[in-house]
Amino acid sequence: MTLQDHLNDKSNIILLFTTRLTNELIEFWNDDYNFECSLRLLNDLSLQQKISSITKNPNHQQQRFKYKQLLSNLFIRYAINSIIQSNDLFKKIEFDYNEFGKPILPYNFQFNISSSNDIIALIVEFPSSSSLSSSSLSSSLSGDRAYDPIGIDLSHSIQNSISNTEYLEQFKPIFDDVYELPQIDNYFKFNHFWTLKESFTKLIGSGLNIELSDFYFIVDYNDNEFSSDNEKFQTSIVGNNIGDSWMYYSLNWFDKILINIDKLELAKNQFITALNKKEFYCRSSILDNGNVDESKLPVIITIINQNKNKSIQPIELRFEKLLSEHLNQ
Repeated sequence: MTLQDHLNDKSNIILLFTTRLTNELIEFWNDDYNFECSLRLLNDLSLQQKISSITKNPNHQQQRFKYKQLLSNLFIRYAINSIIQSNDLFKKIEFDYNEFGKPILPYNFQFNISSSNDIIALIVEFPSSSSLSSSSLSSSLSGDRAYDPIGIDLSHSIQNSISNTEYLEQFKPIFDDVYELPQIDNYFKFNHFWTLKESFTKLIGSGLNIELSDFYFIVDYNDNEFSSDNEKFQTSIVGNNIGDSWMYYSLNWFDKILINIDKLELAKNQFITALNKKEFYCRSSILDNGNVDESKLPVIITIINQNKNKSIQPIELRFEKLLSEHLNQ
């Protein structure tokens, strides 16, 4: 049974697609034939040349970057084409963009994309069946915001540009000094708050065109309930192993998070006034546990949406297996 066969009733769940640049995928693409065949799946000469020309004599990091660019393009195409039930799972996706660079698709769902160093994630939310109407569908297809947006962000497992001791000195201005700064007493919480900020700006589609300290989060950590030390949030990709190339898995979600947007509402901020409603539901978990020696940090995932009581269904796509099967057909 294919992934498409399982993507039928989507109104009450949020689909979280993830994939990873694994050692197995790197080994697969180190074979020039496999890499070229995978590259040709893009069927876009300009994009193929762009990826191929990243470097002709790559070092280790450049090679990973090159492979990640290919993986990102294939992953987004495969996930979205699976959702829209396309016969060509690698067909090019034609994005539109709003004036602030947020990608838009003419389908009856909202989506958002984020990546960490070796992990890429795509979140998709369909409207509840009770909220669907012919008028809202028409509005969505014409490009208006008929459905409530969603935001996602992943923290990075390797952060060379951020000090793990002086992070607050570097980024103090983006946090509310009354409500947020007192909560951020370790590096894990700093990264968590960063994903909260990023997820919200991605939901409203503002990019950097907003003052990040004009909205704030209050998190009930309850003696560090949400932390990389809590075994409840230590991730292992196990679950219903329905197929070698993809699988369902589960994450434990932390949701004791409130957001305050009073300053933005008082200022009649354009991104806030454009929303259909002012409800926000924040959830965070850990996608990767990192290393004990902290050479790799835990990868925190945060999702913010506007519809309550929707469960999140994670789906891992394993491209080393998926491509091997596809190219051998």
